[in-house]
Amino acid sequence: KFLLRPVPSFVRPVRAAGRMQPALEDGGALDRKCDNPQVAFFHLFFRTAALLTYIFCTWFSANFVMIFIVCVLLLALDFWTVKNVSGRLLVGLRWWNEIMPDGSSEWRFECADMSQRRVNSMDSTVFWVGLLAPAAMWALFALGALLRLNFEWLLIVAVALGLNGANVVGYLRCRKDSGANFKGMVAEAGASAGMGSLLRNLPFSL
Repeated sequence: KFLLRPVPSFVRPVRAAGRMQPALEDGGALDRKCDNPQVAFFHLFFRTAALLTYIFCTWFSANFVMIFIVCVLLLALDFWTVKNVSGRLLVGLRWWNEIMPDGSSEWRFECADMSQRRVNSMDSTVFWVGLLAPAAMWALFALGALLRLNFEWLLIVAVALGLNGANVVGYLRCRKDSGANFKGMVAEAGASAGMGSLLRNLPFSL
């Protein structure tokens, strides 16, 4: 079961010409910079650290148990950060899964009100590239481990794919539903504006 609901905006609207207007992207130089650089940093830090640990750890240690613990710890920190912090602050999306009293599983999605929240293109790019690229790399590592029949390392990759895959599926589903909801609001607003214009152009007043 899927539910979608708006979340409060995290950016204050600006006042223009005596009216409250949302702060939208203007395509200027400032919009090409992150509004949340610290969040963007930690969005990339833990997943990059997990990848580097997996690739280069044997240069420093042959203890697989220690390598496994470090990788899983980094992956868990990354999962929590992306799921609860960076998605909400960088792109205005959040998802979670609830177990209902009857034992069924219910996916819930939240999206910020795009009419009030400023969307920064660099924040969005950092989030989506940082979300999808590492997942693709872990899939390649899984293929490599399978071809080498290296099942110990495949265990680490399986944990990484599970945690990364959950965030990828959750955010893609959240983005899809929020996009459909936003398009519906735009269509409704356009229809209302068109009807108002038609009534104003009638040769008689109602």
